Amino acid sequence: MRKVNFITQSMLILFTFLVVSCTDQQPKFPMGNDENFDATVTTPSFNHGSGPKILIDGGHNNFFVQFNFFEPLQQLLIADGYVVEVSKTKFSLDILENYKILIVATPMATNFMDSVQRYEGAFDSRELKALKTWVQNGGSLLVFSEHFPFDLAVQSLLKVFEIDTSIGQVIDRHNFEYNPGQIIFESASIEADHPIINGKRSVKKLASYGGSALTGENYTNILKLSDKAENLEREWRGAIMGPIGSGNSQGLVGSYGRGKIAAFGDSNGFFAMQIETDHEHKLTVGMNDPSYDWKNFVLNTFDWLASDEIFNAQ
Repeated sequence: MRKVNFITQSMLILFTFLVVSCTDQQPKFPMGNDENFDATVTTPSFNHGSGPKILIDGGHNNFFVQFNFFEPLQQLLIADGYVVEVSKTKFSLDILENYKILIVATPMATNFMDSVQRYEGAFDSRELKALKTWVQNGGSLLVFSEHFPFDLAVQSLLKVFEIDTSIGQVIDRHNFEYNPGQIIFESASIEADHPIINGKRSVKKLASYGGSALTGENYTNILKLSDKAENLEREWRGAIMGPIGSGNSQGLVGSYGRGKIAAFGDSNGFFAMQIETDHEHKLTVGMNDPSYDWKNFVLNTFDWLASDEIFNAQ
C-alpha cells in the first residue's frame, strides 16, 4: 500500500494526531485550541440564549470532547445565540427529544487512555434505533466520519442514514494547493446553490485535511471530491487500517424523514487549532485560518440545521 510520503512535515503532524508524550494523567499533543480565535458573531442568528438547543455527544469516548477541542466551536455557537450542552451518556429518545441538533465527532470504541484499544463501532443497536427515530421526528444530526479509527467507529451510525464512509484516509490529487493531503473545495467542487454555501455568510473556498470519503445517493454533495481522490491506509497508535471503500464527497447534506443530516468526512474546519510544526512556527487549521471561509461555513451549517428549510438539488 502506498503511504502519503509526499506530505510536508507540518501536514503529516496534523494528519497523524501524533502524541508527543503521554503520562498516566494527560497526553500531550502537537495541536491545541487557538487562544486568539475570534468567536464573535457580527449578526447573531438568535438573541443570546434563545436559539435551539444543541447537544454535543461526549458519551462515546469522543476524542475531541475528552481533550476539550470543542471549546472554540462552543464559544461560536453560544455567540450565535444557541444553547450548547455536552452529554456523557448513550443516546436515548428521552434525552434526544430535548434538543434540536446533535453533534457527533471523533467517537471511539475505547477510551484514548486505555492501554488496550478496540477498533470497532462505538454505538449499540438501541442507540442507533433511538437516533433514527429522533431524526425522523425532526431532529438535525451533524456527524463527522474522519480518518481511521473514527471512520470505523461511526460507520454503523452513518449506515442507518444510508451513508457509506471509506476506512483509512483520503487524499485528492486534483483538488489541492500544497499537497494532495490538503483538499481544496472551491468553484466546481462546492454546491454553490445550497444554503450552507449560499447562505447569509459568504463561502468561496475551504480546505480539509485528510479524513474520509463519503457516498450517499439521497443527499446533496456540497463538498465534491474529484475522480483523482484516493483512499490510503492509515496508522493510529501502531494499528494500520485500510484502504477500504471509496467515495465522491466530504460533505453530504439532506433531509431524512422530518429531520436533517449533515455528514462530513473531515471535522478540522469546525474547530480552531494551532499545530506546532517547530519551535518558531504554528500552523492554523480550521475556523481560525483566514485563507478559508470555515467560520462562515460553520455558521451557515447551523443556520440550515436549525431551520425548517429543505433544499432540493436540480
